[in-house]
Amino acid sequence: MGIFFKTPKHRVFEYKPLYYDPRKEALDEKIENARKRDAGEYVPGDHIRKGFNRMRFDAKRSSGANPVVRFITIVGLAVLIAALLYFTDVIKVLMDI
Repeated sequence: MGIFFKTPKHRVFEYKPLYYDPRKEALDEKIENARKRDAGEYVPGDHIRKGFNRMRFDAKRSSGANPVVRFITIVGLAVLIAALLYFTDVIKVLMDI
């Protein structure tokens, strides 16, 4: 059998176990990102988080920032409701005649 086919040799792996501490890795990454941020370098994901926080702050601030627009909207709705009630009464009177 060994004449036509090559018999595979056993494989030897040199596995050296490494100690992995996920908390230390995360801490090192945070420290490095803080150093980059202080130096003015780009930190991945930093602008996205700041952008979302800024959008949320702007949305809260703009919801009650202009009382004139709110007043005009309330008066407009009141006029619209009064007009609808008036015209429905007028239509009832015209239909009865």
